[in-house]
Amino acid sequence: MFVTSFNLAVLGSALLSIVGERPNNRTLHYIFKPVTMLLLIGYVMMQGLPDNIFAYAMFVGLLFSLMGDVFLMLPKERFIEGLASFLVAHIAYIVAFYQLFDWQLTWWWALSLAVFSVLFYSLLAKHLGALKIPVIVYISVIIAMVWLAGELFWQSSNYLSLTLLIGAVVFACSDSALAWNKFKKPFKGAQWTILLTYFLAQWMLSQAILLS
Repeated sequence: MFVTSFNLAVLGSALLSIVGERPNNRTLHYIFKPVTMLLLIGYVMMQGLPDNIFAYAMFVGLLFSLMGDVFLMLPKERFIEGLASFLVAHIAYIVAFYQLFDWQLTWWWALSLAVFSVLFYSLLAKHLGALKIPVIVYISVIIAMVWLAGELFWQSSNYLSLTLLIGAVVFACSDSALAWNKFKKPFKGAQWTILLTYFLAQWMLSQAILLS
């Protein structure tokens, strides 16, 4: 019953955040975007953070994601600070995933991600201005996170690795939509796409902590 109530609270908070993402009145967004992440963080703490490096690193990822959310939703958006916060969050997730990794390389997976990242960057490059290097670094880190999550799934195919893979892929989709909307071409329904995938990703990753 508690788990169901928690999931409904997260869903409701996420929807209020998305609905509140309007140029003329962002009050709901300012309130419920951090509230959604705080609910996820609070739930993990209430359930008890497992005593292992994987759980600690994942928890750090949630905290820095919350920090990134705050930077990106400020009235005077601090994109670089937000980008840096999410970069640290992704690195923390990579550190966590690495704890479960038994060295192997699935060539088709690695090659597919490399091709995607190069093509995606090439479509954005001329619109990035002074942000070319930061965006290259960011894409490289999130692709590394997705690659590692995939390797974990191919080597074990259990519920934890599936949760991590879905979370990582959906997170990359959210970041890709955000980058496309911000740098390439704004598109209809962008905020719904960006935020729904973002909250789903963070929900999946927070659940993974409790599975470790």
